[in-house]
Amino acid sequence: MKKAKFWVDWLLEAGEASICHRYWFEMEIPDAEYEELYQVWYDNNCQLNSWGSDWKGHDELFEIINACAYHILNDELKKHEPEFADPLDVYWEISKETVDAF
Repeated sequence: MKKAKFWVDWLLEAGEASICHRYWFEMEIPDAEYEELYQVWYDNNCQLNSWGSDWKGHDELFEIINACAYHILNDELKKHEPEFADPLDVYWEISKETVDAF
């Protein structure tokens, strides 16, 4: 098992294709899925997020990460910004720490 860290949010910075970096989560991922995560990152020109990356053939891994991101974000929003709880969609991207570990 290896850990992967992701940034997650519901609001994009104005004019940027990245998130505000205020909420994050870590997942312990089995070695095989961690290698798959690396491959998806590599195949996407060493970038990885939930909106702009190509996850074709890796739908199951995407759904696992996306479900975790949704629940983590929703828990954080309920605590810190309850008026925005239960977002329609989440945006997440892989962290620099995980990229450096690759």
